[in-house]
Amino acid sequence: MLDVYREMLPNSFLLILSPDMSPVLDEVKLSRALHRASRSNKPAILMDFSLVSSLSEEVIELVLAYAFVLRAQGRRLILCYVPESAHHHFLYLDAASQPLLVPSVLDAMHEVERQTY
Repeated sequence: MLDVYREMLPNSFLLILSPDMSPVLDEVKLSRALHRASRSNKPAILMDFSLVSSLSEEVIELVLAYAFVLRAQGRRLILCYVPESAHHHFLYLDAASQPLLVPSVLDAMHEVERQTY
């Protein structure tokens, strides 16, 4: 199970996923967090996966769907610390569907600054 922490930054919205023992489904919590973040009108949403070791197929599909929607709005979904077991799901996609993968949150913040200015 996942828990999602949210933090609004000056030029982005940060979502930090962490393990949780709650009975609420992962994709429901993540969907709510992504929906709220997408309403912020920030140019980017950063997702930090450093605290999770794997991602369910439902979570991967949800992340890809939001990457597509945000790209259509001229915004970016940037993924940090993606678990190695899920990495291949985010590669080799068409440009409109592919989220940006970066090694760390600091790299993601540099990417947002580079795109903003």
